[in-house]
Amino acid sequence: MVMKRFISWTSDGSQKADALWFCALFTLGFVPLALIIAFVPSVVYLPTCYVLAAACVGLAIFLFRDKSAYLANKFFASTAAKTGAEPKAAGQTLLTGFSGQETLLSILAEELTPALPPTLLGIIRISNYDRMAAIDVAVADRVLSAFHERLQNALGKTRRLARVERNCFAIWFGGPGDLHAAKAELQALSYALTQQIRGDAFTIEPELEVGSAATSQQAEPPAELISRALASLAKPGVRGGVLDPVSEGSRTDLRRRFALEQDLHRAIGNGELALHYQPFIDTSEMRVTGAEALLRWSHPELGAISPGEFIPILEESGLMQDVGIWVLNTACRQLREWRGAGSPDFKMAINLSARQLQNPDLKNMIGRTVYNHGLSPSSIELELTETAAMEDSALTLELFSSLREAGFSLAIDDFGSGYSSLSYLKNLPFSKLKIDREFVSFVDQSNASRAICKALLELASGLGISAIAEGVERREEVDALARMGCTSFQGYYFAKPMDPVSFTELTSNSDWLAEVCSPAAAMSNELKRRYS
Repeated sequence: MVMKRFISWTSDGSQKADALWFCALFTLGFVPLALIIAFVPSVVYLPTCYVLAAACVGLAIFLFRDKSAYLANKFFASTAAKTGAEPKAAGQTLLTGFSGQETLLSILAEELTPALPPTLLGIIRISNYDRMAAIDVAVADRVLSAFHERLQNALGKTRRLARVERNCFAIWFGGPGDLHAAKAELQALSYALTQQIRGDAFTIEPELEVGSAATSQQAEPPAELISRALASLAKPGVRGGVLDPVSEGSRTDLRRRFALEQDLHRAIGNGELALHYQPFIDTSEMRVTGAEALLRWSHPELGAISPGEFIPILEESGLMQDVGIWVLNTACRQLREWRGAGSPDFKMAINLSARQLQNPDLKNMIGRTVYNHGLSPSSIELELTETAAMEDSALTLELFSSLREAGFSLAIDDFGSGYSSLSYLKNLPFSKLKIDREFVSFVDQSNASRAICKALLELASGLGISAIAEGVERREEVDALARMGCTSFQGYYFAKPMDPVSFTELTSNSDWLAEVCSPAAAMSNELKRRYS
């Protein structure tokens, strides 16, 4: 029966050339073998016969392997498409059993006709598959299989599903239907499929990218439609590509990093994330003028995770947008509480990341959130590192200009540690310059650090903006900076980042303020008297 179908299949003129490959390969491999046996009967040459025969057969198998697999895929795909049966071999990957691109090409070849109403070819890619595979291929494949099953169950039998890349599935919405309805269905699928995939020893949050290509009324090759759909995924910010081979030590780091990424998906809902607050101190007035909201993560098993470890993961995984909204709401809620308790001039500093700047609705989102908490924009200070600001200066200028016009204060963090572009500083509407800890640390012992800090303080004064020294840890550093005219400080010498209760208790203690501020205050008063 199979041979009959094969003969029938090869009767199609476009496929006769492929069928001839079988004949050619058979001739190449087995005809020389027959000739050797026929014309070299002597036992003396029997070992030579065996060697030559093996070589001929080996060559035939080598050439036959890939071509025969390709032809078999075409044959079975064609049979499945004509009978309407689910393809069992053609276009299915041998390792997974997924319907592959050959099956999809065969289906599209039959259904892409001028009479077909506009419809959709959707693409869903598991973007973190490669990172999973770099850590554990078996886990990655199990996740892929589970995702395929989930996707197949969600689609039912009304749509055709095929795996077109190692981590990429195509959904054909052909047949009667509406193009807009297909797009809505694809979007709904992408939301539904982001739920966790659980295995015996793993829990994975699949990261999905969704693309599509609509059919046209003109004749279009199936391969071109697939290419257009795949190309819709190739947009800025999309992570992908195959990871380079890694060492075992690096693999261990990757496993931890990936595990933390998965846990971060659940951290907000589980109440694991919290904000701690570090005060801004004005030593000349001996008061707390505000605080910086700093994100902290208490992992249920690993304990406190360093921000230096988990914040880059938030950035790279795309989670920072959601976490950023949570941070803004939490900080505004706390600020409203403190202001209501008797600190009307208190300011809250909130960090913005480079990833958040890519959100076109960032300004409106910040404005709505602040308004909903009953706060004024002047009570919020938005911080951006120098390096992050330089990533897209045009975008930063537009965004910061509109935020400044709306009444928000803007601070450039870690100044001097990045590009240090003075022209850039001149053009952006910053209201505060934060001197990086690199220059503040042991400023009392380093002539170079003293020169840099003095220059930055004078620069801020000349630009008409305030300056604050961050990362201050020693009394000697405070004294050295105070002699240069610095009056605003932040650092461990005054207080570490604290939870809201501890912050309130400490900053309301007048004895503590007097102890940490008095020497610098006396020096500030002396300078004022000297230069007034």
